Amino acid sequence: MVKAFDQQLGSSAFSAMPFEERLDHLAAMEEHERDHRTRRRLLRQAKFKIVADPREINFEAQRGLDRAYVAELLTCGWIRRCDNVLITGPAGSGKSFLGSAFGAAAIDCGLSVRYVRTNPILEQMALAHIDGSISKLRHSLISASLLILDDFGIAPITLRAKEDLLELLEGRIDAGSTIVMGQLAPEEWHDYLDAPHLADAIIDRLFQRSHRFALKGTSMRMRL
Repeated sequence: MVKAFDQQLGSSAFSAMPFEERLDHLAAMEEHERDHRTRRRLLRQAKFKIVADPREINFEAQRGLDRAYVAELLTCGWIRRCDNVLITGPAGSGKSFLGSAFGAAAIDCGLSVRYVRTNPILEQMALAHIDGSISKLRHSLISASLLILDDFGIAPITLRAKEDLLELLEGRIDAGSTIVMGQLAPEEWHDYLDAPHLADAIIDRLFQRSHRFALKGTSMRMRL
C-alpha cells in the first residue's frame, strides 16, 4: 500500500480523484500484491519439475484430448470435490506437462500443490521410517490440496513402499485430490503392484471419482 500511495503522490492523474476512489485503489493494489506473493509461495512449495502454462496445452487431434473436458478441469472444481486424475501414455506424450498444467491452474485458484516423482518419494518415506520423521513427511503430502505423483510404475517398488502408498492415499480420501501419471495403462496396475490385497486397495482409492486421460500420438520431445 505504501508503494501504491507513492504512485499516487507521484502522478497528477490521481490528484482529482475522490478520497474514496484513491483508498479503493490502495486496497486493490494491496490485494493484488498479496495474491502475487501467495502464488509465488505456492509455486515454490509445489516443486514442479516443469512449470506448465495451461494456455500451452496441445490439443492436436491425435493426442486424444477433449478441449471442453480439459477446460472444465482447469476450473479446479474437481479438486474441491477431492476427485482424482489419472494420466497415462507413452514416453514423451506430454503427461508431465498436462499434470503440471492442472497443478498451475490449482495454484491460480489459491490451492496448495505438491509435485513428486513416485519412486523417489517412496524411497524418502522408507528413510523417514528409520529416522522417525515419517509422520511429518506423510502429513506434508496429505495436507496438499493437490498431490501430483509422476512416473508411476516406472520401476519396481518394495512391499513397504506399497504399504506407504496405500497409507498416503487413504489419508487423502476426502482431504485432497491426486494426479497419477505414468506409462502403464490402469488395467496393468494390478499386475505391477503384484500384491493382491494392497493392489485392490490402492486401485480402489485412486479410481474412485477419477478422471482419466490416455494420451496418444508421437513424442512431444521429438518436435523440440
